Amino acid sequence: MRKNRKGFFCPLFSILVLCSVLAGAACAAEIMTNDGQKFEGKILEEGTDDVLMEIENGVQVRIAKSEIAYFQREDSKKPYAQEYPILGVTYGSPTIVNLVAGYYLSGFGLKFSGAYWGGVKGIQADLSLKLVDDEKFLANFSLVGGAIGTTGSSNGYSLWSTGAWSGNDWTYEGIGFDINYGGFVFEVDGVTGNFPNPLALPVQIGFAQRFN
Repeated sequence: MRKNRKGFFCPLFSILVLCSVLAGAACAAEIMTNDGQKFEGKILEEGTDDVLMEIENGVQVRIAKSEIAYFQREDSKKPYAQEYPILGVTYGSPTIVNLVAGYYLSGFGLKFSGAYWGGVKGIQADLSLKLVDDEKFLANFSLVGGAIGTTGSSNGYSLWSTGAWSGNDWTYEGIGFDINYGGFVFEVDGVTGNFPNPLALPVQIGFAQRFN
């Protein structure tokens, strides 16, 4: 009898261990049916026609796949990328219409904007500290610096000078703040340099795609 009991408890113990492992390995998921019911819990079984889910308080429900409008497994959710490149175009300083390129790491980023358009050429660099970074929204505080060169004469570029100017090469540095919401970009900087105005507030507005 003792041998039989020992032989009985060994496979029973093995089954309990296996069940606990399978329970721990159950996939968490969220299901919404066509009639608007929402279920959150663990997937116990998934067949070709239905899904067996354990929800709150150990209650099990079997849901036909034909009734499922939304099915999200937790392990299939991709983490949001914190490191990615950006490319875009903005209107404003340093050269009115600017090409934008940069790369962001988990906490910092480096971005360049600028172009060459006939008599105006320039480039600006933003060394940025991320304040907010999620799937749709990015906000940065930056140290900025740049250079602008002009040939010929022009009027009205009042961010840097008043009246008419010609043949100038300017450098500047300062601080800036920018946001990117769904690709829409707005940046405002406070800078000083060797241009006639002691302080300038250049602005950029445009679109920059984050490849995240």
